[in-house]
Formats: sequence, structure tokens, C-alpha cells
Amino acid sequence: MFLLGILVTATTLNDQAMLNTWIPLCSDVLDEEAIEEAILQTLLFAGFPKTIEALKQLRIHFPVKHGAKHVGDHKQAGEKTSQIIYGKHHSKLKKVMDELHPDLTRWMIEDGYGRILSRSGLSLQEREISVLASLMASGMINQFRAHLRGALFAGVSRVDIIWFTNIFQCIIAAELRADFNQVTQEILNS
Repeated sequence: MFLLGILVTATTLNDQAMLNTWIPLCSDVLDEEAIEEAILQTLLFAGFPKTIEALKQLRIHFPVKHGAKHVGDHKQAGEKTSQIIYGKHHSKLKKVMDELHPDLTRWMIEDGYGRILSRSGLSLQEREISVLASLMASGMINQFRAHLRGALFAGVSRVDIIWFTNIFQCIIAAELRADFNQVTQEILNS
């Protein structure tokens, strides 16, 4: 999971040197599909431009891409994945998103959770731990809180979460460390 976090952090930060260093190192442990999926899913948190640049680095080391993946019914798959991640908070999340804008709710479910997070190639636990790395790197504390809970709901152990978030504390901006640590402790102790 550490290596997925490194790839996702490098993508989120658009750190080409970091990607160029770590992609070959990851290939000894992760299969190419997992590397590709970790970078692709970062689209949700870092946007198209950074994902495109990371994929360019991936292609330098691994020119062959995996075929397109299609999740059957994006809405149904998204609802299922979102329900796992948010558990009892799922209805409240959808209500909050609807209040912001109903299209946001639909895009979140169909695109975010259906088209992207429901894809094969990584387990939901691996996807959620990767999401945490991206959110830490980008300083998105509120979404981190939700996905930290989601990682637990998806089956990531408390020990793995503590280990992972502690490792990534050294990568994030110093002024954010206390806030992320506080949220981690709050969620794990609730």
C-alpha cells in the first residue's frame, strides 16, 4: 500500500521526478495494472492535467497500456461502492451533495464511485488507502475525514491506517500535519 501511496502522492503533486524514480521501483512489487489504476484514479482528486502527466511518465517505463475497462451500470456500481465507503453516512452525504448541486451527486455516484472507484485492478481497500494519500498531499482535510472512515468501512485495518498516515505525515505540508493527525485520531478512536 505504501507504493500505491507514493505513486498517488507524486501524481497529486505533479512531481515528475518522484514518478520517474518510483515507477520502476514499484514494478518489482506491484503489477503494471495496479500502477496504472492508482494513477488513473487520481483523476478524481488531482484532475486530468496531473493524471495525464503521470501517465506520460508511466508510458516511459511501461509503453504498453492495459485495455479500457468498463463497469456495467455506473450508477448501480457507484451506489454499491459509495454505500460501502460511507456506510450509515451514505444518505447524509447524498443529501449534502444534493444541496450543493444535484448534478454533483450524480457525477459523484456515477463517475467517481461507478466509473473509477468500482473498476477492477485494485481492491477497494487499496483504492481507499490511495485516496487518503492523495487527499493528504492536496490538503483536503474534510474529504480525508470521510475517506478515512471509508477505508475502515472497506476493511482497511486500524494498524494499516495508522502506519500509512504516519508515513505520509512526512510528505505533507508541515502546517497540515497536526490537523491530519487530529482527524486520524478522532476517527480511529470513535
